[in-house]
Amino acid sequence: MSDKELIWEDEALETLKKIPFFARKIARKKIEQGAIELGETRITPDLMEKIRNQVMGNK
Repeated sequence: MSDKELIWEDEALETLKKIPFFARKIARKKIEQGAIELGETRITPDLMEKIRNQVMGNK
């Protein structure tokens, strides 16, 4: 699966916009990598939170 197959829900995109501009590109890449690793095709705010917790070490 590639990042071109990922679908971003509108709410997830709004959440992404809250990340400071200078870090947004890196955050998006990490979120997309996390989604692919988890076998997800749709990025939701809940998935973003799950990936964030994994990156931060909070399972």
